[in-house]
Amino acid sequence: MNTQNLETKFIFLPKNIEIYKKNHSLLLKTNFGFVNLIIPSNLNIYRKNSFIYVESLPNDKKGKTWFFIFKNLLNGFSRQYLNRLILKGVGYKAFLTKNNIELKIGYSHSINYPINNSITVNIFKNSIIQINSPFKDNLGLVSSSLRSLKKVDIYKGKGILYKREKL
Repeated sequence: MNTQNLETKFIFLPKNIEIYKKNHSLLLKTNFGFVNLIIPSNLNIYRKNSFIYVESLPNDKKGKTWFFIFKNLLNGFSRQYLNRLILKGVGYKAFLTKNNIELKIGYSHSINYPINNSITVNIFKNSIIQINSPFKDNLGLVSSSLRSLKKVDIYKGKGILYKREKL
């Protein structure tokens, strides 16, 4: 890469994350687990003190996308992302089994939703579902798919809502 025209961005590296680089592979280790990333060939990554520097060409869209994915991953591994869903409605309940969430949301049968290994789920008062994950994209996917199981009825005020959502 030509070093004159590079765009350099930096990210603060939290203390609980260990990072190892080998060729075009990057390994992140924390107490939540580890992730192996493949670095695109047009990026240069190096570490100085407690910062990680990412160098790329100025108008490289893939490089910018990879930088923000990497930044979200570091934030998720330092402190997990969190989403809360609220079950509103008479008889709406959620129960946690081994690898499933059992939902009773007004249908004649209960719905079992499988939980991925990268996601932890807590249920409070049988009506509040708290979902934690270091992966922001997985968290959004699980939250939106759980929410889509029962459409929100704005007239009756029933359904599966996000924590701060107002009807």
